[in-house]
Amino acid sequence: MTAPSPITDPARIRAMSAYDLFHPELTAALGEICRRTGERLDVPLAAAHAVLDTATAVLATNGGHTEFPAAIGGVPNELALCPRVVAAHAPYVVADLAAHADHAANPAVRMGLVRAYAGVPVTLPNGHVLGTHCVLSRQPRGFTADDLAIMVEAADEIVERITRYQRATAS
Repeated sequence: MTAPSPITDPARIRAMSAYDLFHPELTAALGEICRRTGERLDVPLAAAHAVLDTATAVLATNGGHTEFPAAIGGVPNELALCPRVVAAHAPYVVADLAAHADHAANPAVRMGLVRAYAGVPVTLPNGHVLGTHCVLSRQPRGFTADDLAIMVEAADEIVERITRYQRATAS
């Protein structure tokens, strides 16, 4: 029997369902984490995303890009970058999406909404990857090991906040 894709793995989806990821108080707290990441990395958009089985949902942003995908709450996984992070359980960085064979035809890239991407896994205490903490830029740019370390630290804070929030709401 073939193992399920990391994206559609029923155990991962069940683990995600234990969290109230869209509660307004949690969204506000995650938005603050995204705001700090955006400032530290000097990017217009920093976000926390949940990668569901067929779509990537926006949990929170720093308030950067207000259009696609934040305005519609997410994007189908076939157009999203974050599923690559979840599938690999590792950071994914592209300095120039327009020059990358896998992403140049993406509508968001072609419309000039995004040109650079860096995402790191948001890993739950049980080991399942919930989604990503990612940053996007409208201009091509590289991301350093120090940038990724800042993002990993913020992703850990996102998990801590989700876990703390769940414990607080579960009682």
